[in-house]
Amino acid sequence: MSEVKHKTRFELIRSGTIICTVEPKMDFGTNNLKISTSSSINTFPTLSLQSFDSELNHAFISYSERDVVRLSVSNEVDEKYFTMFEGVFHRMNTKFTSDPPSLTLDIEAIHSFFMLSLFELSATKEFNSISFEEFVQDLMKVAEINVEVVIEPKIAAFIVKGMSRNTNAFRLFKEVCMLADASVSFNSNNTVNIESRSSKICSINAREMTTLTDKDIISLETKDKI
Repeated sequence: MSEVKHKTRFELIRSGTIICTVEPKMDFGTNNLKISTSSSINTFPTLSLQSFDSELNHAFISYSERDVVRLSVSNEVDEKYFTMFEGVFHRMNTKFTSDPPSLTLDIEAIHSFFMLSLFELSATKEFNSISFEEFVQDLMKVAEINVEVVIEPKIAAFIVKGMSRNTNAFRLFKEVCMLADASVSFNSNNTVNIESRSSKICSINAREMTTLTDKDIISLETKDKI
């Protein structure tokens, strides 16, 4: 019986165009990459990458602001790739040693919607009875965020009116979502889903339960604090 090997692919995306693709060699016994992804219901999805791979380092060391990294992995059957993570570069640390010559990159990337939290609405902005969908599009435009956002129709039609002054854009977004009774999901593929809280609860309740056994747990860590 042959061993099934997954392939890993990284893509560097700039202004919606893939400018570089790297498929690192994951040979047995080599340890050129350390990759971890994380996501939860209350944080943005993130990617942490430590790379000793020369080809990948050459591609990523000169990234530009707002560049996007996409991590994909091939499946077992037809080797088609599925996206494990996609998001903007958040920070990068470099380490170089001369003897022997070695370059190490420590990279962190995060969901593109995180950029909204870095944008301050310094001027007074008035919303004259616009739809929630138009409100989201306006915020994404001023923050230069280009991601797919899927909004439930009844939430999209919610009317937003009022005025903001000297407000963080993401804070404003969260406040309007609360007024619209909306639930937001930031997906690991850099998309966003916005639906009513009632719809979200119904979809959670409709999911099939998965039972985990000891064989399913690769590692476990617990922390206690008094």
